[in-house]
Amino acid sequence: MTAIADAIKKVATGPHLSKDLTQEEAFAATIEILNGEAEPVRAAIFFIAMRMKRETNEENLGILQALQSVTEQQQTDTDELLIFADPYNGFNRHCPVTAFLPAVLAAAGLPTVSQGVFEMGPKFGVTHAQVLALAGYDINQNVVAAKQVINQPETGWAYIDQSQASPKLFALQALRTQMIKRPSLATLEKMVMPLKSKGRTHLAIGFVHKEYPAILGWLAEAFGYDSAFIARGLEGGIVPTLRDISNNHQLINGDMLTCALDPQQFGIKQDTRGVKVDDTVTAERTLEEGLQALSGQTGPAYDSLVFGAAIALWHTGLFASQLAAADHVRTIINTGKAKTHFDSGIY
Repeated sequence: MTAIADAIKKVATGPHLSKDLTQEEAFAATIEILNGEAEPVRAAIFFIAMRMKRETNEENLGILQALQSVTEQQQTDTDELLIFADPYNGFNRHCPVTAFLPAVLAAAGLPTVSQGVFEMGPKFGVTHAQVLALAGYDINQNVVAAKQVINQPETGWAYIDQSQASPKLFALQALRTQMIKRPSLATLEKMVMPLKSKGRTHLAIGFVHKEYPAILGWLAEAFGYDSAFIARGLEGGIVPTLRDISNNHQLINGDMLTCALDPQQFGIKQDTRGVKVDDTVTAERTLEEGLQALSGQTGPAYDSLVFGAAIALWHTGLFASQLAAADHVRTIINTGKAKTHFDSGIY
């Protein structure tokens, strides 16, 4: 009997008889799927049954460890590193100007890597990869190349595509589209570590459903992150609304803390939640908004970069004051330093 067959027998027997898997069983079943040893129908049954049963922390950790085992990992020379991933299936209501956030953070003193894919169902929204590719970025650089630019102080940021870091996970895209519903992979793939700092490695991740902060915090600590900022962000991303107080969470020194963030405490006053357009969100419009923000043109895109970067600088302890962090980011943008770092990564 295969690991995936054993797992299905336990998790797909209805609401009253289904049993939880151990961390090791979840790992073994996922590895069979990633290695192509499980038939697609069995893989789909496994992930859908797990979702209907609701995954335990141990099951999620086992799956995440399996994803990491097929992900290349390199260690950077940096003392700090932030890893984040907006939803892999993208945005369709707000421009994802967070594609520019790694460059802003690197210019502000926090090396940062984002990760994702070019497109993914069921949403098929605008992604970081689409925006960066349009700007001229090599979205197909490998993990070693990403490490090298992260180590360069004049750049300090990178985007890593799943196709390069985790090709076996990337190979499941067609199956996931056919499944329609998002499996646990949609959350867990955002937590893999293609790069790891020699010092502290931090995670920024968004959530939508209220039960997820506790799950994500537990996983982040168990998986080895030194801290995590868990954002109630727009469309599941990592930057909260610019207009209202948002309820977020932090993992700090092993403790989960609630974190209500008021944009006005960061010097931001907006009447919009984010960069919303009247027509269809596109990579072209997002690139335009992002470049204008990097040039110092104020507005929702500029404030989104200030807010997102300042939150990260404050969360990681590089700044004690939220307003001081935000003012530092404004200076970094207004002096052209952030644009210089962005251009260094592009060309």
